[in-house]
Amino acid sequence: MRQLTRWLPEWASPWAVVAFVFGFAVLYSLPLVISFDSYTHGIITQAFVFAAAAMAWNWLGGYVGQISFGHAAMFGVGGFLSARLLLTTSFPFWIAWIVGGLAAASYALLWGHPTLRLRGPYFAIATIGVSEATRLIATYWGDFTGGSSGISLPISEGTAKFSLYWYALYFMAFVVLLSYYLRKSRIGLGLLAIKEDVDAAQDVGVSANYYQDAVLFLSGLVVGVAGGIYASYFVFIEPGDMFGFERSISFLLMGVIGGVGTILGPVLGAFVFVILQEYLIASYPDLYLGLYGTLLIVVILFEPLGLSGLLLRIARLFGYRPRVLDITVGDTKLTAMEEPEAVEPPESDVEPARKEAKA
Repeated sequence: MRQLTRWLPEWASPWAVVAFVFGFAVLYSLPLVISFDSYTHGIITQAFVFAAAAMAWNWLGGYVGQISFGHAAMFGVGGFLSARLLLTTSFPFWIAWIVGGLAAASYALLWGHPTLRLRGPYFAIATIGVSEATRLIATYWGDFTGGSSGISLPISEGTAKFSLYWYALYFMAFVVLLSYYLRKSRIGLGLLAIKEDVDAAQDVGVSANYYQDAVLFLSGLVVGVAGGIYASYFVFIEPGDMFGFERSISFLLMGVIGGVGTILGPVLGAFVFVILQEYLIASYPDLYLGLYGTLLIVVILFEPLGLSGLLLRIARLFGYRPRVLDITVGDTKLTAMEEPEAVEPPESDVEPARKEAKA
């Protein structure tokens, strides 16, 4: 383990690397040793795609603290552009997905650059407007999206569709690494500083505008690629499904169920969400959104960190204690616990540093 530590950056944990490699190997070999039916295969593939999208939403909603209800706009842009490229060109799957993701990221910056200057509920309301406006435009732009009738992709059951399991797994694994980097590196400290107090963060040299724009671009890129993979697997897409408000709410629910602001919480939340969604739609098609709302209220009231917080409580019962980190911001030295909770420095440490910087 010490030899592995020498090859890793200072923010990377060797145990996290071992756990990642082990988990990836298990998920990669799962379809090779277990014979899945098409339904189970689709559930797991869908969970991989939504886990990546939920982590991307968490970068903005959990790391920066900007709650977005507009990620369905990027999901739909990436999905429809990827679908059109696959229908009209001979591009491979992955190139169409990346192009769709880049278009979604550019669109995210187009509306996000001005709206990210808003904070709290004002930003959330603005993203609702963006999502609904995008849905209406897509619905009436029949030449591109097929309107209410949607469009179908020429992908049938077989080897190509079955291989999307591994494409989705590679994609999720890459996003897990990126999420870990964003949370553990100095960039993550800057994002958490913006979340706690944007003015104080700017006083100590953190560029809030640059960091927020960069995170939104990355978030839009990942969600757009997720939309492209979703379109390729489910073959048929239409604006109401891809751009609907329900889609944006689903990303938020995955983050809250798993743990907003944590690294792997959205992954857990995505798997729970997909499984619950399939069961509730089949059993209670008229009530499942209300049941989701009830679940959201219960999680917020009793376990704000979701499944990640619950697992942390269980680990503490068995003697787990988070590692202590010493963080220096300007001339101020802060002590933080390496656990999912956001670290809030004492007011006595923040205020003198802020006043000194302003002076």
